[in-house]
Amino acid sequence: MTTPAQHKRDQATARVARLQEDMRVRLAALPELDDAGRTRALDSLVDTAEDLLRTEHEVEIANEQVRAAKLEEHRAGTQRLALYLAAVPVAVGMIAGAFMLFGGIGPVWVLLAVPLVVAGLRIALGPLGPTPLMVDRRLRAAWSGALAAGLTAAALIVLASTAQVVLVVLAAFATAAAVLFLVQEVR
Repeated sequence: MTTPAQHKRDQATARVARLQEDMRVRLAALPELDDAGRTRALDSLVDTAEDLLRTEHEVEIANEQVRAAKLEEHRAGTQRLALYLAAVPVAVGMIAGAFMLFGGIGPVWVLLAVPLVVAGLRIALGPLGPTPLMVDRRLRAAWSGALAAGLTAAALIVLASTAQVVLVVLAAFATAAAVLFLVQEVR
């Protein structure tokens, strides 16, 4: 199904093709005309050429509108997905905070939980930039934040100290990656 912008672009492109074909036919017929007919035909061709230029400009504008509509669609999808993915780091960070509050885990976990919650909130609630690069960086940040949350949750569940340390280090790297993508997005 075509959008209104695509429909407008298709119509303008079809008009350009018709005008070009009309000009070709009329130019081919010029040598057969007498001087007065040739003058009228050239005047008519000038008018058609002006119409062609205006229509080509309409095509350029329509192409820009199609591009903007596609970017807006991509932005909306990314914003929705980022919101869903951002819920995971916020929830895991809050659960880790509750564990700390009730003495289930040590206060060192604050160093991992706070950046995780802040990154999740920024991913979910921060404005999304207008460029495709900013949109892609937000999506990368969302996926990194979800990965960090998963690793943090696994580290909270695993009781083996060696595996827990490995998971915490990996979660810290994933959290740092999410924060880095968010910082790059704002630049």
